[in-house]
Amino acid sequence: MNYTEAVRFIHSRQRFSSTPSLDRIKRITSLCGNPQRSMRFIHIAGTNGKGSTSVMLSSILTAAGYKTGLSTSPYITCFRERFRINGIMISEDELAQIVTQLYPVITDLDEQGVVANEFEVVVAVTLLWFAKEKCDIAVLEVGLGGRFDATNVIPAPDCAVITHIDLDHTAILGDSVKQIATEKCGIIKSGSRVVAYPVQYPEATQVIKDSCEKADCPLAIPQIPDFTADLSGAAFDYKGESYNISLVGEHQVLNAVTAIEAALGVGIDVKFIKQGLATATMPARVEVVSKSPLIILDGAHNPDGMTALSKTLQTLCDVKPVAIMGMLKDKDCDSAVKIVAPQFSKVITVGVDNPRTMTADELKVCLAPYCNDICTADSLTDALNLAKAEGKPIVICGSLYLASQIRPLLTEKQNI
Repeated sequence: MNYTEAVRFIHSRQRFSSTPSLDRIKRITSLCGNPQRSMRFIHIAGTNGKGSTSVMLSSILTAAGYKTGLSTSPYITCFRERFRINGIMISEDELAQIVTQLYPVITDLDEQGVVANEFEVVVAVTLLWFAKEKCDIAVLEVGLGGRFDATNVIPAPDCAVITHIDLDHTAILGDSVKQIATEKCGIIKSGSRVVAYPVQYPEATQVIKDSCEKADCPLAIPQIPDFTADLSGAAFDYKGESYNISLVGEHQVLNAVTAIEAALGVGIDVKFIKQGLATATMPARVEVVSKSPLIILDGAHNPDGMTALSKTLQTLCDVKPVAIMGMLKDKDCDSAVKIVAPQFSKVITVGVDNPRTMTADELKVCLAPYCNDICTADSLTDALNLAKAEGKPIVICGSLYLASQIRPLLTEKQNI
C-alpha cells in the first residue's frame, strides 16, 4: 500500500459510528499489542483551544528534551499534519507502512461486524507510530467529546487538560454546557493531574471539579495574567516569570497559562516552558498570513471561537476589515455570525468544499440581520479578489475546512 492508497483507505471509513463506544478502538489496540501502554500522555479535551494548547505543550516538551508525539485534528495544510514527533510530520512512506500493518486488523474486524470509523483508524495509526518511534510522551487532542473519544483508550495520562467548554456538536454531545462538560471530562482518570482553562461557565467549572473529586485528581486552574498584545503575539508575566508567545489574541494567553500549569505539573523546568511557548506556532488561529495587505486567517466556526476572534479584532485592528466567510450547515450559524459580523465592514460569502457546506447564498441570508454589506463569490479566488479590491484588512473565518482550502492561495507569492 502506497501513501495515496493509505490515505484513501482511512478516508473511506465512515465518519461516525452509530453507537458511541471505546470497544472498537480497544479491540484494535489489543490486536496491535496495546501500543498506548509504551509511553506517557498529556490528554486534551474541550470545545476551543485544544489545538493551540496541544501545540504549545508539544513545543515545551520537545524543548525539554523529550521525544514528543503530537496528535491534533483536523489538519490545515496536509493530512500528515495530524501525526508529528518533535514537530516533524510523519513521512508518506511511514504512514503507508503503518496503515499497511493495520489494514488486515481493520478488515478482519469488519468481517466480525466490528466496524471502526475514520477517527478510530487515525488514532490507531497515531499510537502505532508513536510506539514504533519510542516516544517518551505524547500530547493527544481528542477528536470529539472525550468520554467515548477514541483517544480515551489510553491509560491515565500524566495530565488531563480541559480547555474552554462551550456549545458545539450539540447533536452528539448534548444541548447544554453541563452535558458537554460531562462528556469532555470523561478523559479525567484516577492517577492524573488536571488543569482547566481559567474562564469557564459556572456549570462547566462545577462538572470539572466534581469529576476531579470523583477520580481523586488534583485540579489546577490558572490565574488570569495581565498582558500586552499585538498582531505579532503577546507578552505576560505568570507566577513571577515573563513569557512571550507568537500566537495572537487574549484567548491564546489563557491557553498559554493553561499549558504552563500542565507543564509545571509534570515537572518541566521554567526555562524550557519559556523556550517552547516562544517557538510554538499554529496555522489558522488568528494567523497573520500577509502584512501588506493585512490578511488574517482564523478557523473560528462556533460562538466561542467567534467571540475570541471578535475580541481580538476589536483590540488589534484600527480599521474594520472585510471578511471572507464560509460555514458548515451543522454549525450554529446564527449565534456565531451575530457575534463577529459587527466587526466587519463587508462580508463576502463562499461555499466550502465539503458535503456539509452552506451555500454562499444560504450564509448570506444568515448574515443579513447583522451586516449591511454582503455579497457572494463563486470561488475562493473570486472572493480574495473582491476582498482585496476593498483596500482594507481581510479576515477569513467560519470553518477550519475553509482555512485549509484557502491557505495555499494566500501563501503563494502571486496571491499576497
